[in-house]
Amino acid sequence: MKEAINGRYGDVIFATDSGISVHTANGTWYSVNARHPGETVYGRLAPLETMVTAVALDAEGHLWIGYPGGLQIGDGTGYRTITDLQFLKNRNINCMIRWGDEMWIATGRAGLHRYHGDDWTWYKPLGPEGLGCHTVVSMAVDAASDALVIGSENDGIRVLGNRTGEVRFEQVTYRDDPLRGISEVRVDPFGGVYLFNRTTVLRYTPDGGVTPVLGAGDLSTFPVTINDVAATPEGMLLIASDNGIYGWNSSGVALHIMSGDGLRSNFVKKLFIDADGRCWFVVPGNVGYIPPMTDSATLDLSAVPVQTPEVAGTVSGSAPAPEETPGEPAGLLDGVWAFFEGWIGAVIPG
Repeated sequence: MKEAINGRYGDVIFATDSGISVHTANGTWYSVNARHPGETVYGRLAPLETMVTAVALDAEGHLWIGYPGGLQIGDGTGYRTITDLQFLKNRNINCMIRWGDEMWIATGRAGLHRYHGDDWTWYKPLGPEGLGCHTVVSMAVDAASDALVIGSENDGIRVLGNRTGEVRFEQVTYRDDPLRGISEVRVDPFGGVYLFNRTTVLRYTPDGGVTPVLGAGDLSTFPVTINDVAATPEGMLLIASDNGIYGWNSSGVALHIMSGDGLRSNFVKKLFIDADGRCWFVVPGNVGYIPPMTDSATLDLSAVPVQTPEVAGTVSGSAPAPEETPGEPAGLLDGVWAFFEGWIGAVIPG
């Protein structure tokens, strides 16, 4: 899974190495890829390429799909393809985000593009607006200040505070450090954004600046690597690591989920909190979710069944789901696993 977003119909949309997969509001799945085009609730889709790198919904609820070689934009019935260098100075779509009625698209090493009212604007990496970075890899809109916060591969964090008037990107610093080693940005539902890399998590607000949250050493006495973070509506910060999922609150580590609790691997690559409060997570070869938290310090790990497609035979690369013996109690996360098999002929790599 490359990315996940909330859809407009209570669904969750996943961008993967093997196309688009959608978990519907009623718990069923469908997938569309380059070899198997099909109908979606967002219009009939024939994907431009096999790999999908980014997905987003615009202000009208139309689906935007990014690939290594271009962009597709839905109109409710079908999709138009954008590959012309007149619009995209690099066809490789790194990430996308809706900001108000605008769409912001990061491409390759070519900085940022803005789409607004059928007009395209390119912000060069070293242009007069002060973007100052070539490869943008993550973006988030601060729910409190409505500022766009931008994470780059090697050039730190930038913030754009206003969608109207003159565009001017400002560099985010901490104690005069330009944060060149920080690349990832995730939204905080209570306002502000989280900034992180493999060893450190910070929190940033345009008014309050940058404050430290935790280091990898705060999670475990043994070395761990931070792979992703996601903030829950209940106020807990979940951290995906190579040693399971940690839950962090104001008092420290309040939760630690590992393979013994039902994860199929301790190496957790990505997290996503959907509109229903479920925490989706990616481990090698599989995707699953944890039910919504009941409060800020506990997590309900009761089994939640997920309807999945039936697959004939063994699919290479997938771990078979454990069989339940009649009368045997389900494990903590049994039934929570989601497999994108059948429609696309292979497990989507985690």
